[in-house]
Amino acid sequence: MPSKTSLIKKQIILHDVRQVGWLSVLYFLALLLILPIQIIIQYSDLPNREYMEKGDLFLYIPDVQWLLSITVPVLLGILLLRYLHKKQVSDFIHSMPIKRTSLYHHHLVVGLILLFIPIVLNALILIGLQAFTGIGDYFNGMHVLSWLGIMLFLNTFMLLATVFTGMITGMFSMHFVLTYILVLLPAGLALLLIANMSILFVGYPMDYYADMAIFKFSPISYFFVNFAPGSDFSWIVMSAYAAAGLLLYLAAFWLYAHRQMEATSQAIVFPFLRPVFQYGVTFSFMMAGGYYFHIASSSFAWVIFGYVAGSLIGFIIAEAILNKTWRVYSNYKSYLIFAISLAVVLIAVNLVKENYENKIPSADNIERVYFGDTYTYTEDREYLQPGIKPLYFTDKQDIELVRDLHEQAIDTPRVDDWYEGNLRSTFVVYELKNGKKIARSYTYSLDDNPELKSLQHKIEGSKAYKYANNAVFNIESDEIYAVDVQSNNIKQSSTRISDPELIHALIEAIKKDIELKDPQAYSEEALTYSVDLMTNKDQDYYYANFDDSDKNTIKVLQDAGLYDDLKVYSEDISSIDLEDSERNNTVTIEDEDVIKQILDHITYYSEEEDSAFVTFNLNRGQSMQDELSIEYDDLPESIKNQLEE
Repeated sequence: MPSKTSLIKKQIILHDVRQVGWLSVLYFLALLLILPIQIIIQYSDLPNREYMEKGDLFLYIPDVQWLLSITVPVLLGILLLRYLHKKQVSDFIHSMPIKRTSLYHHHLVVGLILLFIPIVLNALILIGLQAFTGIGDYFNGMHVLSWLGIMLFLNTFMLLATVFTGMITGMFSMHFVLTYILVLLPAGLALLLIANMSILFVGYPMDYYADMAIFKFSPISYFFVNFAPGSDFSWIVMSAYAAAGLLLYLAAFWLYAHRQMEATSQAIVFPFLRPVFQYGVTFSFMMAGGYYFHIASSSFAWVIFGYVAGSLIGFIIAEAILNKTWRVYSNYKSYLIFAISLAVVLIAVNLVKENYENKIPSADNIERVYFGDTYTYTEDREYLQPGIKPLYFTDKQDIELVRDLHEQAIDTPRVDDWYEGNLRSTFVVYELKNGKKIARSYTYSLDDNPELKSLQHKIEGSKAYKYANNAVFNIESDEIYAVDVQSNNIKQSSTRISDPELIHALIEAIKKDIELKDPQAYSEEALTYSVDLMTNKDQDYYYANFDDSDKNTIKVLQDAGLYDDLKVYSEDISSIDLEDSERNNTVTIEDEDVIKQILDHITYYSEEEDSAFVTFNLNRGQSMQDELSIEYDDLPESIKNQLEE
């Protein structure tokens, strides 16, 4: 009878199991400790059982679950393909009468099985706990299936990425490094590109685009964010990762079939991939260098220096890795090609720079405009402060106001992080009638541009702006069951209001004061108060602030007999410690008239260099010990003389 050759090579399977089976066992034990045993321990502790959270299985040490999912598959894949990094072992394996396609699939299938077994066994244990014990009240079968699917998906993707990088390198250390570079590369490159775009183009909203790049372009960061209770996986993103995993599988299959087995000690075994690695490293270092010097100096000349220095460092490192030597000067022509290409790109950027920076859509094409001081362009409550709503302008007059401000912001010079003037950060998104969006972000000073300052204050003084950015306008007073009013900065004093009529009157008074407040009239009131609004609606706390210039709010508190307990009077102060601007001399003041004069002139912080620091000591109520300021000209002559002694 003719002999039959089995497609399943038991010897290969047994060899792989002996080599990496121990890692699968450790993975099973780690997951067992994190989930089933952790759940049993918490459930068996009767006093703490009532505090057990119900639902998602990622409640239990999610960071460690994520860490295991991105490290165990990588280690397992590297160990399975380790023979590709040793010439003698590689020659022996490939001398056997086994096709490379068979070897490839044997290693991949064994790796997947060794990863799946620990995860599936723990899922079965969890299902058993849910079905046959009281622990089942804390999670259900769908929670287990969801956890199982997510864990299998991420582990499979990381293994496929490891197998792919194993086919393009002949070095054990490079296999590990290249795997994480590969899975982080899309997010890393996108982040570097976005950061450098913000340097080259005024108004480019770096944070807006960087947020998407970090959390979606790499499975490591994407799953890190979603390895948490109430995770929200996008089917579009997951489908993209599934397609990428399939491409990695096919690419690794093709590369293995065409790999030269003698290239076991080379960083990159395929000649056509070496320029990709070389210029990829050079480009990444170039962008990192340019952005570093932008942050350090805010000078474009230093940015150019950062591009040149970073690209040189990156080129030398890449050449040293590829050639295993630091003698890389003979290949200077490759760097010249990169430098010329970079110059061409910068020239092209300069040609489109003006068109991008000056682009403001016409009012007739705008459906609505988002206007805010941050890049958070969303209505998702997870990313918004409680009670704060995203501000959209739909009225033509308001849209024209934003366009006028945008036009002024373009011509206003950039300011750096050290600027201490009247700064504003503005994020604008135009939603056009054709469905497109135009986003811009600016940080500018209002000190040197009166027209820009006027436009800014008109927008901030509008009802739409005030209603969106103050929680009291976005919550019904009948939803509030209590209000805590607290004094700030000098005296620790608070009172709780639970009377519905008084709560309603206080909320309406705060609203009226906010509507009447002129944003151009900067308040230097140091005696401020905060309001905590407590509701049964959700877990959020809503806040409001006011000071002694808010007459309607103060009157409501006075009529209720609550204001005197919050207000700091001169008779409440036993003494004041006054320290000069250089902190060389301290004067203690106990005279009531002087105390009253200082109390009437204190500010949060004075920009005057000769201002003094003030600390209050109370004889009625507990002092907050916050340090305030007073300008030198507002001090009595007698105190000035004592400070100068």
